[in-house]
Amino acid sequence: MEKVIITENSNGGVAIGYIAASMLDKLSIYQIAERDVPEGKPFWISNKEDLPQDQTFFDAWELDLESLGEPDGYGMNYQEWLEENT
Repeated sequence: MEKVIITENSNGGVAIGYIAASMLDKLSIYQIAERDVPEGKPFWISNKEDLPQDQTFFDAWELDLESLGEPDGYGMNYQEWLEENT
């Protein structure tokens, strides 16, 4: 099952991060999310199959925080991330 990272974009909409399989050989999806999501922003890890199939109105998507529940984590300062992960 392919995983995706979900977070809020700078316009208040939804951002979906798709992970290259080659990256998962080096880092966990959680580490990738901490590194790539802007510092302090919450993120959720989900199955790609759980996203709506019709993405015609992707720009109008909003995060449903009630159904997402607690975030899986938060984006980190890149320098701090490096210190923890290298």
